[in-house]
Amino acid sequence: MQYQEQICESILNGRIADTIRYTTLEIARGTSWNELLEKAMIPAMDKIGAEFSRGTAFLPELLAAGYAMSKAVEVIKNHAGDNPQKNLGTIVMGTIQGDVHDIGKNIVKICLEGAGFRVIDLGTDVAPETFVTACREHGADMVGISALLSSTMLNMEKVIKKFQEEKLGVPVMVGGAPLTEEYALKMGADGFAPDGYLAARKAKELLGKK
Repeated sequence: MQYQEQICESILNGRIADTIRYTTLEIARGTSWNELLEKAMIPAMDKIGAEFSRGTAFLPELLAAGYAMSKAVEVIKNHAGDNPQKNLGTIVMGTIQGDVHDIGKNIVKICLEGAGFRVIDLGTDVAPETFVTACREHGADMVGISALLSSTMLNMEKVIKKFQEEKLGVPVMVGGAPLTEEYALKMGADGFAPDGYLAARKAKELLGKK
């Protein structure tokens, strides 16, 4: 835990150089990617997100923290080396149409990759047809859809219906701040995960991986 507090503070304050420095030092100590996420990176984003919701932090601070977080993720990826759990399957994921928020999606992405999945990130504002096309193009084993807004989460159901119409037979996992497991299952999703760790676990469960 030597540098984890510094990582959290540097992300929270959008200090890019410090974020890269302390993340590199912590990785050199042998700290795992999931421990860094759980104890330093996600707490920083949770805190800035809460401050933004209360109106005590503003969009520039939120964006700066998100950019610093992305740099910490880059450090982790560059030092990841060979993962003995690679090739568990291919997951196509993106933020639903009408929604341009991607911080939560990016956290889930690194957790899935760390667990051994190949992730095809479609970005934000992704239309149902784009999910279908990407699944076919990449031979996806599963789809992940995120939403931050209650108004845009309704579009997730359109993707699920599109997959059913096309008879793709690919499980769909959803997540995001406005969702609950009950609502996710009601709309026809195969799984729900409130955070990155549980998303990786749920993906393994849906695909029958240990």
